[in-house]
Parts: sequence; structure tokens; C-alpha cells
Amino acid sequence: MMGKGAGFAKAILFGEHFVVQGAHALGASLSKEIRVKISPAEKLSLNIETGTIVPEASRAILSSFSLPANYRIEVEADIPSGAGLGWSAAYSVALSRAAAEEKGISPGWREIARHAYEGEKVFHGNPSGIDNTLSSQRGVVLFRRNEEPLSVELAEPLRVVVADSGKTGPTKELVAGVSLLKDEKPQYFSDLMEREEELVMDAKRALEQGNIPLLGRLMNRNQEYLRQIGVSSPELEGLIEVFRDEGALGAKLTGAGGGGCAIALLKSKKDASAILQRIDKNHLIFEAQIG
Repeated sequence: MMGKGAGFAKAILFGEHFVVQGAHALGASLSKEIRVKISPAEKLSLNIETGTIVPEASRAILSSFSLPANYRIEVEADIPSGAGLGWSAAYSVALSRAAAEEKGISPGWREIARHAYEGEKVFHGNPSGIDNTLSSQRGVVLFRRNEEPLSVELAEPLRVVVADSGKTGPTKELVAGVSLLKDEKPQYFSDLMEREEELVMDAKRALEQGNIPLLGRLMNRNQEYLRQIGVSSPELEGLIEVFRDEGALGAKLTGAGGGGCAIALLKSKKDASAILQRIDKNHLIFEAQIG
């Protein structure tokens, strides 16, 4: 037998880092994915170079389905790892779907996300759960830790461009740095988090009403808040400047920051072409649709 499955890449639209501290975040699945096929074998093996953490996460996911760790796992990925696009979550979701097919069951996306979280815990220790939630379904989700995720109805699809800065962001160090800022400047951080929470809710309404220009302005403001907590980088700022110069309605980093990717909200396909021509071909860059 062979099981197969796919998991979506994701982008955090609003609220990264603040979501770790208890605020809401808005995230979206992207039209890029990781695909996995599994087939019985004498021992666990993968067709990609991974180090030890991917096999360990794979064992955790297979175990959550009461499956033994003796499968050949074949992986095809549209996205790189370490770029802030949810490689680990997309992989965990894809493997969970493949394992479910191998078992002959058809769980819904919430159940798939629960199994995928077992892999995410191996990858990240104590993840928020937003990445595996986004990777398991299409669309935009309002997320808060320890609360049921809420699907957001979009008035119209969003067109975005995502570009990799070429630098890997040290996620754990960045999260720790934000926590330190919160401890050292509690009032400053509390005020900023309150403004961010208001911004996220404004963005949710803009998505539901189709107010795309407002959504772009909110992205720009969110980027300013991310600068203030110290998680942007010169590489990301360079990408964001190009995006805005070429007519993007808004642009910001997405994910942990420090490196990884920036995302831009576009008015038209024409804007995407201009951006693609400006960005150095050494950078991974792609268009995607949300919704």
C-alpha cells in the first residue's frame, strides 16, 4: 500500500510574535505545498537530506496514528525550509494525511492538524499551533493560543508576492528576545500589544469587507511594530522597500523575522511583474493567491 498527502505553505499576515504572548494573529495558507508519499519498508527513510529532527518528527506523527516507524517517505516541496513559510508544519500535515490514507481513514482538517502538532512539537518544542492549523486547510484563520481557530470569510481573493531574504532567521533567539523586551519594558510592550490586537481586528474586518487598500496600510503599520520589537533585518527591509517602490499596497516580514521572507499585497498582476523584475534572481520569489 501507499499513502499520500499534502500540506500548504503558510504566511502570517498579522500578529507574529505577539501571538506567542497571547494576542490574536491572522494567518493564511498559500497556493504552494509539500507533498508526501509513504510506502512500507524495513526501516524509516526519507528521500531528502534532513539531519535527525525530521525522522524524529516523522516517528511522532506515525505513532499518533498507531503506525510503526518503518516507511519510506518521499517528499516533494514547493518551498524551502527555514524561510518562515511553514515547511515543518506543511511536512507534518502532509505526512499526517499520508498516514491517514495508509490507515484507510478520512479525518477532517482539525484532526489532521492535531496529528501534525505532534510533529511540530518535535520541531519547535512548544509551538503556538497556528502553523499546522494553517497548513491543514485553505483560506485565512484568526488564531489565538488555546482557543478554537476561526475561519475568516474573504470578500475577494488576495494576490501576494513572497520573497526570501536569503538569510535564515534564528526563531528561538528572536522569540526569546521579544520575551526579554516584554520583561524589561512591561508597559511599553503592553501598549504595543494592545495596538497590535486592535490592528489585527481591523485587518479581519478589512478582509471580510474587501477593503484591500486599508489592508495594505495595516500591513505597513504592523511592520513598524515588528521593527519596534527588534525582529526585522536589513535584508528584509530591502525587500520591503522594493515591494513598496513597485506599487505594493503593503508589505511586511512574515514569520519570525531576522531573515526568512517578506510578503507584499498587490493591486494587480502588473505589480507582480514589476516586483519580479526588480528582485535579484538569487532570491526565491513567487506569486501566490490567498482565498
